[in-house]
Amino acid sequence: MTDDKLQELDVPDGARAAKEAVEVLRAFIGDGALHVIFDPETFRHDVSEWGRLLSDVAHHVAKAVAMDGQMAQGEALAAVHAAFEQGVGANPVTVSGAIKGRVKH
Repeated sequence: MTDDKLQELDVPDGARAAKEAVEVLRAFIGDGALHVIFDPETFRHDVSEWGRLLSDVAHHVAKAVAMDGQMAQGEALAAVHAAFEQGVGANPVTVSGAIKGRVKH
């Protein structure tokens, strides 16, 4: 696939305005499969910070879903939370990949 066929989201305004910012996670759905890249060094000091990051993302998703008029924020957060618990508690998913380097811009 060429880069012109990828649909990427914009960089968040807060990241652009920050004195220093680092991208820590990127996710794509490609041909029905999840493709992610992240820096496992990001929270080397405390791996539980990944849980906090995912929790913060869930709150952002719930707020955006509510702003979009799809459902109430609390209802959306409950649905995301239930799906997360089910997914984490399920049998291990098949994943593949390798650790890659960070791209400097």
